[in-house]
Amino acid sequence: MNYNILTYLFYFLILLFVVLYVGMVLYKGGRPFLINTFLGNEILADAVNKFLLAGYYLTNIGYTIIALKIWDQVESPTQLLNVLSSKVGAIVLTLGVMHCINIITLIFIGKNKKLHNTNQ
Repeated sequence: MNYNILTYLFYFLILLFVVLYVGMVLYKGGRPFLINTFLGNEILADAVNKFLLAGYYLTNIGYTIIALKIWDQVESPTQLLNVLSSKVGAIVLTLGVMHCINIITLIFIGKNKKLHNTNQ
């Protein structure tokens, strides 16, 4: 049995689910947050939300492809699980950090916008 091909298959299936599911959850759930951040400007909030989703997908595709290059030969079921956990875990951890950075940035932008509007 070729464990390398099996690992690739599991890797792609797991990441396909994670990328699509999390992307849609963030996209749908982020809209009200962005509308609040941009003081009710729905057009701007929707545009930023689409840009964030596109960046999310591009980052995931790129990271997934790069992770394929750094791949050891898989020769056992135990090694299959080790490789999958390290590759998928690294991608999920990176996405979590990026999400936190985006949220902090948007909170900062929202506070500045609100402060700027109250000073006028």
